[in-house]
Amino acid sequence: MWYKLSLFLVVLFALIACGLPSVQEERYTMDTFEPTTNVAILNSWPLDRKYIQIASLEVSAGSQANDALLNKAKELGADAIVMEPVHRHSRVYVPIDAKNASSRSVTLNSVRAIAIKFEP
Repeated sequence: MWYKLSLFLVVLFALIACGLPSVQEERYTMDTFEPTTNVAILNSWPLDRKYIQIASLEVSAGSQANDALLNKAKELGADAIVMEPVHRHSRVYVPIDAKNASSRSVTLNSVRAIAIKFEP
């Protein structure tokens, strides 16, 4: 019984975490910009245009990670985001059975990008 309940809670936690990604931002500038409607996804830094870095963005890896990054970048007024490799965090331990104090280790991954604004 405890095993089924614990497994249900772990699955529920995973679904909630994947369904509602929260983007963490680290601002590089105090400048503010009007929100944008289109944000390009770049895999490398643009060499043909000048830009400023607005913020570093990070979100838990999952099916909606890119959408979460794009929405946050739009809020910040970015013209593009430059994707970084998936970041692997150390393992965390999720409790499985409170009665026996057992747990299971899970590796958390996150996706990082830098929001940029092109200069005129």
